[in-house]
Amino acid sequence: MPLGAAGLDGRRAPWANRGMRAQRDDNARRPEAARRAPCCTAALLLSVATAAACEDWSASASRRPAPGAGSIVEPPADSGDSGFAPDAGPAATADAGPQTPADAGPADAGPGSARDAGTGSGPDAGTADAGTQCPPPPAFDYACTPGDVTTCPQGLCMPLVNQCIAPVVDAHRWDACGDGACGPCETAQACPADCGAPPATGGAKEYANATTITVWVHGFSNQGPDRLAQMTYGEAKSCSSLGTALHTFGIARPCGTTPGAENAPNQVVGVEYYGTHPAAWMTPAEIAEVEAYPFSGGPMGLQRYATVVAKFIRHKLATTGATHVNLACHSMGCLISRQLLENDYEHLASENRVVRWVTSAGVIAGARLARMFDNPSVQQMSRLIGLEVSDFILMNPDYVRDHAAAWDHRPWEGNNPLLGGILIHHVGGTDPRIPQAMNAVLLDLNNPGDEPNDGIMYTHDEAFERQSPAASVHTPSGAVMSATLTLSHTGHMEIADSDAYQIAAAAGLFHRRKATITVQSITLRKDRESHQFLDGEQGTGPAEVVAETEVRFDPYVAGILGRAALVHEDRIEYRSPAVLRQQQGTTLTPGTVLFAGPVFDAMTELHLRADLVESDLFRRWGVQEALLDPTHRLLLVDRQVPLQDHVFTAESEYAAVSIAVRVVDMY
Repeated sequence: MPLGAAGLDGRRAPWANRGMRAQRDDNARRPEAARRAPCCTAALLLSVATAAACEDWSASASRRPAPGAGSIVEPPADSGDSGFAPDAGPAATADAGPQTPADAGPADAGPGSARDAGTGSGPDAGTADAGTQCPPPPAFDYACTPGDVTTCPQGLCMPLVNQCIAPVVDAHRWDACGDGACGPCETAQACPADCGAPPATGGAKEYANATTITVWVHGFSNQGPDRLAQMTYGEAKSCSSLGTALHTFGIARPCGTTPGAENAPNQVVGVEYYGTHPAAWMTPAEIAEVEAYPFSGGPMGLQRYATVVAKFIRHKLATTGATHVNLACHSMGCLISRQLLENDYEHLASENRVVRWVTSAGVIAGARLARMFDNPSVQQMSRLIGLEVSDFILMNPDYVRDHAAAWDHRPWEGNNPLLGGILIHHVGGTDPRIPQAMNAVLLDLNNPGDEPNDGIMYTHDEAFERQSPAASVHTPSGAVMSATLTLSHTGHMEIADSDAYQIAAAAGLFHRRKATITVQSITLRKDRESHQFLDGEQGTGPAEVVAETEVRFDPYVAGILGRAALVHEDRIEYRSPAVLRQQQGTTLTPGTVLFAGPVFDAMTELHLRADLVESDLFRRWGVQEALLDPTHRLLLVDRQVPLQDHVFTAESEYAAVSIAVRVVDMY
């Protein structure tokens, strides 16, 4: 299934699989203590956090797949992909969120407070007032029996110590939320999509003015108590490499930490959310709201961090005269951003203050690697060896489903009406190697679905797979544009500094247009499968058609950088494209997205290379027809594409395609 961008109509992306089994992990975290987990698990977590600490995820690390070339069409219905959410519907979103303590802070501490409604926190907040009709989820103590999968559902039962690591428990907790009916186990707070009223909004978005600040929200960084004690939350931080990139592309915005620019209404600035003491600008009341949540992370860390970021933005709006804000983020910083938006912290979303959001390797649907920290014994052992990883709890997909995906608890969907009108673009990563850990391929050590990943995050978890029309952007032409995605073959901790992210961020945060390039139709003349003995081909029909794509914003970007730079890249070896199964002699209209993302206003064309091949070896989609010479070209498109609405064709003896280009003014 493709990783391409979402469609123009705000519904499921054209490439999204319609027949895959619902295997997206996701369950509930239990606070019960268990027996001690093996040291090797804690050591593995230590290696991950150490790698992360080698390069502070705050400003310099971010990675994500390049724009829209990554998915040619639909995968086989029985391929068992655990990376994409299956079709919409109750069973498709069964992902019980972690069972965390009730929110420690006030539900609404005042007009500008951080509200956390509908997060489903507590033992069973989603069913709190349904009485005996809604029993609490089953208890789980992490003890397991090797070989008995029922004692460690979808997790790993460690022998000798008999401890369950990364289980999926109560996976169907939120099945009914988002189905359009307010059931007996749903409430307006726990499932506003079904039982609540649409959020009230005011004000108006302005996408281009001199009074919009851009705030960079950094990602997770392993902070020990000594370091935390020296950090100031709410402090303005550097603009990171994003600020440099904006200047490179002619976007003159001062950095908010430059002397004299602190009050510029169009500044770019980072924000620190870690720390034990507040920034000087914070009032006693604001400090009290933040301190309602522990500084050391843990179950309420996400609420603390989102409160800090939201109050920092509100402070900047008040002191600079700015009226609106763009958000840019990396990794966990994108989860904090989602928490802020969906739960309307400081009313920034409901007042239409946030106008654009560009993510890099974002923790959008949770980091499945964080499930390893779910077991209390692993947490205890980690602390014994000096690993402060309490923030891993916040990135557990269950926690994300419960808290950040507050509207309908569907982590891979951005359906909250509070997201409506925000220009959203995601950049995802596909390089599984971790340079800071001797190029270890951590996620591929246990990746039975052969999913694309960036070493820390599965690529599919780094973006909204789809958005409802109410949560999308309604453009002047009448088109409804949902979030878009591009892919970069970059690792998690490098992506924010990559050409792919910086180009997409500059265009997405400050320019007007988005472009989509889709395969409108494909006729398969010769399938390049073997039809008779020794005919020079291999494999059997139908053909497995894959589009390997590269997109460059040349000559425009090459003229600025003095070199060619990839904006989007999608290849079989990265495992990110989808497979289209097609019989010889047929014509299909797949709507496969080759590219979808923001483009610069001054661009008149881009360079597209789309290599349509027949693949005989693509394990991700169960294609294993050959070991040698596994791909055969059907057709190559390698050309400049004018940025104007049109359709062009290409053909060979094997195939003919029509490709549609659409350029949309977003406002």
